[in-house]
Amino acid sequence: MGHEKRWCQPAVITVGQEVLYGERPNDNLLWLLRAFESFGIPAAVAMVLPDDEVAIGKHLAFLVSQGYRPIFVSGGIGGTHDDRTRQGIALALQRPLVRHEECFALLARRYGTRFTEQRQRMAWLPQGAQLMANPLGAPGFFVDPVYAFPGFPQMLHPMAQKVLEDLLRMEAPPERRVLELTLKIPEGDIAEEVESFAARHPSVEIGLYPSITPEGPTVCVRCRGSMNAASDWNAVHAFLKKLEASHPVVEPLHEVPPPSPQLV
Repeated sequence: MGHEKRWCQPAVITVGQEVLYGERPNDNLLWLLRAFESFGIPAAVAMVLPDDEVAIGKHLAFLVSQGYRPIFVSGGIGGTHDDRTRQGIALALQRPLVRHEECFALLARRYGTRFTEQRQRMAWLPQGAQLMANPLGAPGFFVDPVYAFPGFPQMLHPMAQKVLEDLLRMEAPPERRVLELTLKIPEGDIAEEVESFAARHPSVEIGLYPSITPEGPTVCVRCRGSMNAASDWNAVHAFLKKLEASHPVVEPLHEVPPPSPQLV
């Protein structure tokens, strides 16, 4: 498969009015974000877009122009009137929609006498698109750097997993590391020293995540980054140990394993 060979700011998009209006939970977005993180390449952007080809095309074109890769799009590739993702991708990449003969033949075999005009629409793809196998239904497709998946979780999960594995085999991303510590103090008590440390170590991403508990305020200090920056990570470890020694601790310093894509 001719996949894009660079990991460069992955982006995740889910499409659907029902998600945009809050009528359904966006489980696909959460699953995809966890999947990217589990492979050591967290998404740089996540979006929810309507079933509107102009909106899809506009936002996708921006992501492509800014170098986001790969871009995973979930939903809106069926054959009903409100499935507009194919058209949006074609607009974004400035490619015409053409009948993909391999896809058309595959769908004709799958649906037989039920191969209606609406289902035939699923074979109209952006010019140059390549198929992604889907044992449970119509195939997905990709036109680098955009990968389009069905919105059904039973289809999306194995298909996206396969693409991520293929991309990983082509070019392994740097190994990521996550360290965190939770203190029994308000975040403002350490904001200044954390800000100062972050400025000295820009390759490390540091987040402060406060909570209000019955016992009082707490703050989780989470540090993320590439293990390639060994000197930075030695400094991170020393900094967190210093915080741990200086403040009451709720949860001691520990390493956080990659998340599972499976929803809890």
